[in-house]
Order: sequence, then C-alpha cells, then structure tokens
Amino acid sequence: MLAVQAVIDNAADSATGSIADAVSNMQTIVVATHNAGKVPEIIAALDLPDTRFLSLADLGLTDEAAEVAKSLAGNAWIKAGFVFSRTRQATLADDSGLEVDALDGLPGVRSARYAGERASDAENLEKLLQAMQELPDEQRRARFVCEIAYVAADGSQLSARGVCEGRIAREPRGGGGFGYDPVFIPDNPGDGRTMAELSPDEKSAISHRGLALRQLRDKLAACRGAAPRVALAAFDFDGTLLAVASPVRLVFRLLRLQMMPLSVGFQVFWWAIRYKLHLAVNQDQVRRYIYSAFAKTPAEVARRLMVKLYYDKLKARLRPKGMQEVEWQRGAGRKIILISASFEPILGVLAAELRADFFISTEMEVVDGRYTGQVAAVPPEGIYKLLHLQHKADAVYGEGNWYLDYAFGDHFNDAYLLSLALHPVVVSPDRGLAATARELSWEIADWD
Repeated sequence: MLAVQAVIDNAADSATGSIADAVSNMQTIVVATHNAGKVPEIIAALDLPDTRFLSLADLGLTDEAAEVAKSLAGNAWIKAGFVFSRTRQATLADDSGLEVDALDGLPGVRSARYAGERASDAENLEKLLQAMQELPDEQRRARFVCEIAYVAADGSQLSARGVCEGRIAREPRGGGGFGYDPVFIPDNPGDGRTMAELSPDEKSAISHRGLALRQLRDKLAACRGAAPRVALAAFDFDGTLLAVASPVRLVFRLLRLQMMPLSVGFQVFWWAIRYKLHLAVNQDQVRRYIYSAFAKTPAEVARRLMVKLYYDKLKARLRPKGMQEVEWQRGAGRKIILISASFEPILGVLAAELRADFFISTEMEVVDGRYTGQVAAVPPEGIYKLLHLQHKADAVYGEGNWYLDYAFGDHFNDAYLLSLALHPVVVSPDRGLAATARELSWEIADWD
C-alpha cells in the first residue's frame, strides 16, 4: 500500500536503516471493513506517514459485528469495538447513511437494507424513489452522513462526523459511485449533477466520508504530543457491583405501594425471566411499565422512594469484592466511573458513597416538578453505555485525553463497553458474556 511503500523506499535509501526496522516502527491502523475499495480512500484522506493500513481481509477476519444500534455512530462504534477486541491494534470503523427529511430521516441506519436485508442498490433506489414520487422539489431535501469511530492502540478514542447536504433527484443519473449516489444531488458544486456524475476527485472533496476522514486527520494531529491521558475504570451496577437487579426490587416496592397494578408486575417479571434466558425481549416495553408507574409523581417524592429503596434493600447486596476493586482502582490512580441503566436517584447515592468521579444513569423527564413517564435521554444500555461514557468523558477530560483502561460488566449487553477497554473484566457473567470472554481471553472474575 502507498503508506507502506513510502516507508520501505525511505528505508532502502538509508545507510543505517533496514526495511524490517522501518516496517516494525510503523503504526498500524486496521480498517473495520471487508470493502477493499475503502482502504485507498482512507489512506489518501488521512495522509499519515509511517502508517500501514490493513483491512479485515488482510488479517483473515471473516466475521462481522451485528449492527444493531439505532444510530450511525452507534453502529460505527460496534464495529470498532468488535475489531479492536480481537486485534488490539488501532482501529477505524465508519457507518454511513442517507437521511431524507420528508421520510423522517429514513433510510438512515437502514440505508443498505432499506428494501430488505439482502436488497441490492437498485432495489433500495427503487423503494426510495417510489416513496418520494409525489413530493415536490422543495420537499426533497436530504443528506449523506458518515460517522467515524477511531480507537488508538493505547485505548484513546476519537469520533468524526461528515455531512453532505443535497436533495433527491427524480430519476437516477450517472455511472459512477454506488448506493444512492445516482439520485443524490449535492448542494456543492451546485450545478445539478448527481454524486454519480462527479469525478472521483470532485466526490472526495465534498463527500460525507471525505469530510469525516479529514476531520479525524485534524484530530489525530492535535493529539500528537498531548499530555498523558487520563485512565478510567468503568463499573456496571446491576449484576456487577450489585448482586441483584435493582429494577426488579423497584417493581416489588411499587407493587407494595400500589403504584403499579399487579397485572403489570407479572408482565415485568415474565420479561425479566426471558431477559435472563437470553430470549427476545423488547426493552422499551418493560421500561415503559416502570416509568408509567411514576407518571405525574412529584420528582422529589420519587427520588425519596428510590433512595430509601437503596438503603433498605440494595446496599446490603453490594458485592464486597466489587467495593474492594473500586478502592484498588482508585489507589492505582484511575478515575472511577459508574455507568448503568439503573435510575439516577439510586446510582447517585452509590456514586456519592464511593466518591466516583462521575456516574451515568437513566434520568426521567421532569416537567413542572413531576415525572412525565418519559426518559430525558436514551438510557445507557448496550452500545449506548459507551456513547454516553464518551460524551461525558470528552466533556470532563477533553476528547482524546482519556482512555478506558478497565471495564467491569456481567451481562451480554455490556460487551460493547468491554470491547473498548484495555482490560475488560466480566463479573459472575451470564452465559452469553462468558462465551464471549472465553473467546477473547477476557478476565472472568467471581465476586460472589
């Protein structure tokens, strides 16, 4: 590849160097894609000297991560974590999509599967044009979006985003590009050509992926020579530090106080059984059951109820070995982070007792001092644990100035967070996470 060849040529001209030395001193970036055509584009856009780029095919990795996130950024980080956890090399992953305003952002994360799981580009285009055939020109606004996830070999993480604004044509034009390029008319250069009618250089200058890659290049340059990065140790709560599930205990309390109908309580417990057995469940459904019990409740009343629950039922079930681990991590100089989909009043009490540097939890929406029964933001579970952690850590320490050194979790949904940690530790895990841990040689700890 271009970057590798340049280093080899320089080494050959040196009286003291050798090709082997030059290659061994290069940093490696693994591009989390099976699309070999992406790699030259990334090499050219990043323009990183002394760097070799490898695709998944170069490494013989045939498996792919399941892109289950509801956002492009989430899917990019799922792919990055999947590859990083298997290679321990710097990894770059991206996810791109077309967002059409008149279709409420569709196709979005389903851009490649808009017409079906195995849909062709032509089938996706046909479905899009049919959905928009009656729309006037002023309602055909759209944009290509690219989200890039980058994790360095030292564990530091950077994100980049590129957006190309435009509109959807009424019929395909042009023989270049792929995907939706033949029907996307970019605002720039403004001459009415579709993406598929632009030259490769013209497309690279304005494309969403090109913009995101150049943003990442600038961020990488800014990180060179930066101060020592802050090491984080992130702990899950339910099932990890806590030997029980706090939502189940909360349901018991709500039933006893007659704030939740008994019929709903049975549905929640049935959901919990299915969840534990790794059967298909709708997590939003059980969340709505609990939130609805608090609808119109004064926020302070709900807070006192949950804090009392912590002291009455939960504190005694904290795992002593988990508490010892927190103190050991703090003594080693790492920042203590608690992150869980548990409710903010419960996790907030523990965070204060453990002197956590910050915590991330589910926060319910409050209007006029009362809970509405809705969440204030996407709960931190699955890949969103990582996304929330990144957002908070970037705000506190600065993007690129921290890394996830240790992460502790117990459930298969914690695997996304664990995959980006230099030292992932699974605690008394369920079968799904235990299998992943064995496959990737993650540490398995018994805190019971």
